[in-house]
Amino acid sequence: MRDDTARAIAGIGIPISPEMIAASQDLYQSQHETVPYRDVTVTRDHTYGPHERQRLDVFRSTAAGGGAKPVLVYVHGGGFVAGDKRIGETAYYDNVGLWAVRNGMVGVTITYRLAPEAQYPAAAADVGGAVKWVLENIAEHGGDPENVVLLGQSAGSTHVATYAARPELHPRKGGGVRAIAMLSGVYDFTLMELAGNARAYLGDAPDAAARGSALPALATAGIPLMYGISEFDPPMFHEQAKALTDALYAQTKRFPNVLYLPRHNHISQIAHLNASGTEDRLFSDRLAEFIRVNTARALTAK
Repeated sequence: MRDDTARAIAGIGIPISPEMIAASQDLYQSQHETVPYRDVTVTRDHTYGPHERQRLDVFRSTAAGGGAKPVLVYVHGGGFVAGDKRIGETAYYDNVGLWAVRNGMVGVTITYRLAPEAQYPAAAADVGGAVKWVLENIAEHGGDPENVVLLGQSAGSTHVATYAARPELHPRKGGGVRAIAMLSGVYDFTLMELAGNARAYLGDAPDAAARGSALPALATAGIPLMYGISEFDPPMFHEQAKALTDALYAQTKRFPNVLYLPRHNHISQIAHLNASGTEDRLFSDRLAEFIRVNTARALTAK
């Protein structure tokens, strides 16, 4: 990361607010690709369910050949009550779908139902609905339905974790995915005082926090995991990463695949993905290698 960018991120501060989000995204906006995207076809708003928010976009290369490609499905954040797969005319989160294409994959970005209209586990069930759509349709877009990887950020990470932890949400045994990557999610709600947005999603039942937590079941789900945390994430996300690390280590007696992103905050961690002119490739390279290793294993097993 360039020093001027790092100083700007540090100056934005840690607490998450609309102003903090906008300032963090603005740092990278000019470094992202703009429509029309070179050598990429994007098909918008495929429906994977009847609700107006059950939609997804597919990104694929226009280059011929190469066979069916691994698929990266991205689940956005938004604190359980906000967010979308595409934020107005900004680069977000087309940048994730484009990153997938630029790294030899098919990209999928999804939108899901929000609280308070849709409470737990609706958003995680929507992850399952999107995975089901991908398994049934992605071959038509050049993707390999046997090599699907999930990526979630913030609340999206929580929903992906919940999906992994609840087999009844899976359209196929094992979740239908080869691996899951997560950035700064909540995995155990019992460790935190529930804010209004979390209560809007979990509800007010006495056991809502425990019932809505992906842990401890996530640690035994059997799906390869990579997860990350940013230096300037709020403390609660560091605590959540530690809880997941402790649970996974207790289960496997091996240190898990954890990524620490120095000088990043809760928003820049995903906003910088696929940005041009940046030397900061730590997350990009680790994510690409994580996907390559796990999809290569699947291909070898065939």
